[in-house]
Amino acid sequence: MHFETIALFGANGQIGQRILERLSHHPNHNFRVRAFIPPDDDLSCAGNDHKTIIKSFDLNELSREGLAKDLEGADAVVSALSGKALDAQPLIQDAAAHAGVKRFYPSEYGMHLTYRKPNDPWGYLHPVWDQKQR
Repeated sequence: MHFETIALFGANGQIGQRILERLSHHPNHNFRVRAFIPPDDDLSCAGNDHKTIIKSFDLNELSREGLAKDLEGADAVVSALSGKALDAQPLIQDAAAHAGVKRFYPSEYGMHLTYRKPNDPWGYLHPVWDQKQR
């Protein structure tokens, strides 16, 4: 599958900046990137790149319809969100589907977080997993 336009959420974070850097300076392809960052934040790594459009999004004011408009024409959505911003990922995924985006790459993949030994009715939930689940 050939991607031209990538929507990148969390483009100002540690991982997001690296993803944006690689997409912007890919040696064999000229990606167009829509870099979504929180309001009142900047994206210094974008520089003067004419292929990168910086879009501000507020987690408290997101709507599926509004976000779908911003995602129209994108071939893929990459989520580099973390922490509290992960709460917005399902809404972003729904908006991407509504806009007809072909691929959605979440920032984290799920797994069953409770470990149960045979015949253990309670199980064990690691504190780190518990935090991620919240």
